[in-house]
Amino acid sequence: MKRIEVFLTQAIEEDFIDYFEKACKEENEKCKFTKIENIMGQGNTSPKMGDPVWPQLNVMIIIYCNEKIEKRVAEIMDVLHKQYVGEGAAAFVCNGEELK
Repeated sequence: MKRIEVFLTQAIEEDFIDYFEKACKEENEKCKFTKIENIMGQGNTSPKMGDPVWPQLNVMIIIYCNEKIEKRVAEIMDVLHKQYVGEGAAAFVCNGEELK
């Protein structure tokens, strides 16, 4: 199982979710994720701090999935980077194991 952490500016969150749901449907997989809103920080773009100086915020989406969905998320991130040049979008993957 893979764990993917996706960080996005709120402006492109809806597009990611739409692409992700479509990919899961095409792969005949359940669309499972956790969304955490109002994430503050700075990556490769301007800071997102939710204050008067840096008013935007990020969203974090956590996905546990198989390798098919991992590849589809990588494709989605590539599309978003091309569609929204300069907008914050990053994804990180590692192995995930459910504790029982």
